[in-house]
Formats: sequence, C-alpha cells, structure tokens
Amino acid sequence: MIDWKELELSDKEKIESRICASGCHGSDYSFTNLYIWRKEYQPKIAWCDERLLVGMPQWNVYAYPKGDGPIENSIELLLNEAHERGEKLLLRGLTDKTLAEFMPLYGDRFEITEDRDNADYIYSVEKLCNLAGRKLSSKRNHIKHFERNGEWEFLRICPSGCAKGLADAKAFVDEFYKEKGDPDLAAEATAIEEMFANFDTLGFLGGLLYQNGEPVAFTAGTALDDLVFDTHFEKAMPGVEAAYTMVNREFARMVAEEMPNIEYFNREEDMGIEGLRKAKLSYHPDILLMKYYAKEK
Repeated sequence: MIDWKELELSDKEKIESRICASGCHGSDYSFTNLYIWRKEYQPKIAWCDERLLVGMPQWNVYAYPKGDGPIENSIELLLNEAHERGEKLLLRGLTDKTLAEFMPLYGDRFEITEDRDNADYIYSVEKLCNLAGRKLSSKRNHIKHFERNGEWEFLRICPSGCAKGLADAKAFVDEFYKEKGDPDLAAEATAIEEMFANFDTLGFLGGLLYQNGEPVAFTAGTALDDLVFDTHFEKAMPGVEAAYTMVNREFARMVAEEMPNIEYFNREEDMGIEGLRKAKLSYHPDILLMKYYAKEK
C-alpha cells in the first residue's frame, strides 16, 4: 500500500516544485487549491521518485502524478493500490500533455473520456489587462457603465501596511454569502476562510473594488508556476453593474505590475454551470486546457 499522509503547509515548497516541473499549468492540483479545499475533498499525498501522488481513496479516484521523470513506478503503485481494494484504477486531471506521456505506455489498458466541466480557462495577461479588439468591445462598454455609476478605486489587500486589510475583505465576503443565502456555497465559504487564515503563507495576492466608497467586489489568487497566475476567487455584490468586469481587469493589471514574469491567467473551470461557462467563454480564452479521465478497462 502507498504511504499516504495528510496535506500540511510544510509540503508547499516540495509540491510546488513538482507542479512547476510538470509544465501543465492546470489549477486543480495546485498546492493552494489542495490545501484550502482539503476539508471538502480530503486529499492524501505521497511521493514516488520525482512525482507527487494525490489520492482521494474514499472516492476511489487519483490525480495523474505530477512532476517529471519516468511515470511507470507511480502508475504501478496506483494500480496495485486500486487492485488491492478490489477496484479498477481511475485517474483524473490528465491533459493533452500528460496523455502524450501516458498513452504509449498504458493506452491499451485504459479508456479515456473528456472532462469538459473541469477544463481550465486560460487567458493572456495582455487580453485581460487591455480588453482590446472587437470581440471584447462589450467588456469595454461594461467598464464605461461602471465608471459612470460613481467614483471608484481598486486597492490591494494584505494583513498590514496597505490601504485596506484582510478584515475589510473578510467583512465583504461575509456580506456576499449573506446576500446569496445559498447553502450550496458552504464548502466554498470554508475554502475562503482557509485562504484568509493563511493569506501570506500561501502567497495570496488580492484586491477590493470600491464604488462610491463602498466595497462591491473582491478577488484573490496565487502564482501557479513561473508563467501562470491562478485566480481562485472573484466575488461581486449582486446588482452592481459591471463589477465583475471591472474587478477582473483591475486585478489583472495589478498582478501584471507586481509579477511581470506572468504571461497567463488561469481562471479555473466552469464546473458545468451554464452561466459560468457563458461568462468565461465571453472573454475568448487563449487556451481551453482540456482535462481527461483515464479509467482502467
């Protein structure tokens, strides 16, 4: 059996080195997402050679091993564990890049299915900062509407030494969930609490958008690797016209200024939610990072 362990903050550096080595730019198994969502999904981790193993044995599903170097030892470990449980191995989170590695070795033993609901939407920094071109003219019009509705400012949040602190952001998020009143958002609210509790340690960057002196939108994210920034959360008060468009643009500009090496934003998946898919497609992603399941035959 694999020697699984609980995820800890002390695992951050080692896991992130494996994520960078994999070169896939996917958001689902970043250290930050694993950690802030751990109470909901209860992931376990282990190591094999230069690979990170992530398992959720309670659902008999495992992530495709992240890292570099030969993959065979990692896959054989996962196969053996699944078989000892009397199950077929189910892997998730494969991409076109990892399929090219996996299929020549195991293609005849696994059935591959597309996981469109968990595909990541990836946009260039230039696109989100400037909203240039005919296809994004509606976004520029949204910005104009927002600007006409009163004075506004976008301010970075951090624990100390900044114009606005985490207490302001947390108060805004609490009010957001109160306004929504949706019990289905309980797991997300817990993940955001984990973010606030470990904001600096996890390397979060965030901001609050104000209109007429009142906070109307919040966003926060972390660097996924050397080239890609992951926007984990983005919330705007219902009824505030174009707040989402404005907070998206202003955050992109802030990240571009503070992290000039970043070339892309990963705005994560749409989870099959029709309205969310429409919103993410409306920005015309530069990359739709498709995900796949691999199920043992």
